[in-house]
Amino acid sequence: MRSNPCAYIWRLRDDFAIITVWVDNLLLFATTIRLMNKMKADIKAEWEVTDLGEPSKIVGIKITIGKDSIAISQSKYIESILKKEGLK
Repeated sequence: MRSNPCAYIWRLRDDFAIITVWVDNLLLFATTIRLMNKMKADIKAEWEVTDLGEPSKIVGIKITIGKDSIAISQSKYIESILKKEGLK
C-alpha cells in the first residue's frame, strides 16, 4: 500500500475525493460537484476556512485548468534554480 502523509483519499463507490495538505493550505479534488460540496461542508463544520476558489499556483507549481484537463508545471521554479546555480 502506498502512503503519503500529505494526501488523503476518500472513496464513495465509483467516486472519490482527494485532499492535499501543505502547512495550512488544502487543495481539494473531487469527481463530482456534489462530493466537492460535501467535502467543503464537512471541513467547514470542523474548522474556520477561507475558500479561495480554483487554484492557479501552489508551492511553485502552476496549475492550468481546462474543460477536460488539469495541467501542472514547475518551469518557473526550475528556471529560478538554474539561474541561481549559474546554469541558465
